[in-house]
Amino acid sequence: MSYLIDKCVLFCFCLLAFPFHGIAPANVCAALFAIAVSAVLPVLSDCRMKRLLPAGYGALQFLFPALCIFLPLISYDWGFIAPLPALGGLFYCAFFRKNFGAPHPFLPLRYQLLLILVGCAAAILLRRKTDRSLLLHRQLLKVKDDGTEMQLLLKERNRSLREKQDSEIYAATLRERNRIAREIHDNVGHLLTRAILMLGAIRTVQHDPAAEDPLARLGDTLDDAMNNIRSSVHDLHDSSVNLEESLQALIRDFHFCPVRLQYRMSPDLPRELRYSFIAIAKEALVNISRHSNATSASITAIEHPGFYQFVIQDNGTLADTDRAASMTSSSGIGLENMRTRVDALNGNLSIQTANGFRIYITIPHA
Repeated sequence: MSYLIDKCVLFCFCLLAFPFHGIAPANVCAALFAIAVSAVLPVLSDCRMKRLLPAGYGALQFLFPALCIFLPLISYDWGFIAPLPALGGLFYCAFFRKNFGAPHPFLPLRYQLLLILVGCAAAILLRRKTDRSLLLHRQLLKVKDDGTEMQLLLKERNRSLREKQDSEIYAATLRERNRIAREIHDNVGHLLTRAILMLGAIRTVQHDPAAEDPLARLGDTLDDAMNNIRSSVHDLHDSSVNLEESLQALIRDFHFCPVRLQYRMSPDLPRELRYSFIAIAKEALVNISRHSNATSASITAIEHPGFYQFVIQDNGTLADTDRAASMTSSSGIGLENMRTRVDALNGNLSIQTANGFRIYITIPHA
């Protein structure tokens, strides 16, 4: 498009010479021929043909002097060296052909010649400027493409880091739980076992009826303690995280406004799902405290036959427009992390701002 605009400007410049040569049929034919040549030159791939065209154009000027008028238009595609044969034809027509241009009282012949030469120089400089501009434009597009590629790479790297972080937290939790379980088993468990055995020995060797009932109650207490220890050790060895308890802990630590929890999910949820819901709930509660004027909020976690539903909403009026802009646009870091986690689970996340602010998430069953 830039080349076409340049050629239109040069063609209008060439038309300025028409009043000094007359609008004769030969001049009109010369204009049409120059336009045709200018249109063919950019699509020619044969270098030999491009070299022969300047010589042919210069030769035709000996027969049709009006072609000299449109030499600036042709020079746009030829550069500095190629128009020399045509310039030779121009000088011949100007100084040896009487019909090149009739003398004009306001613009002598030498000034007409100078006007054409200035047009040729301007055409060459304009072509170089346009080439440079298009080169810079292509470089800019390349920089943008590289930036987009780098952004996608960074997103992938952030996703890997989040997965690694979750894995490290999960591994650290397992190590700590195993350490505590071993200490309970090796210390408290052994002591309780020894106490139970000693109590059984005492009940066997003593025959006082008054002590039988207290010893029985003590045995029941030790049995209950042993069962509780076993249950605790079993829970510590369990690699799962209780989603309901984690959400309740988040609500207890959230003091901005009251939060109501509605929870109906099975205990054997996938680990990735639990970690994602906990992280999303943390981010949503932080956004409520920072950007909302809400007086109440709610968290809904329900397991349906075909999908999991997770909803976080508040009754904020969105008086702060920055909140709506940062949360509903894809540029928000918190919301982008939510979308990334939901997309990793093949789910869907939607934002609703009617009657408060609502984050609605659905995750299909695996």
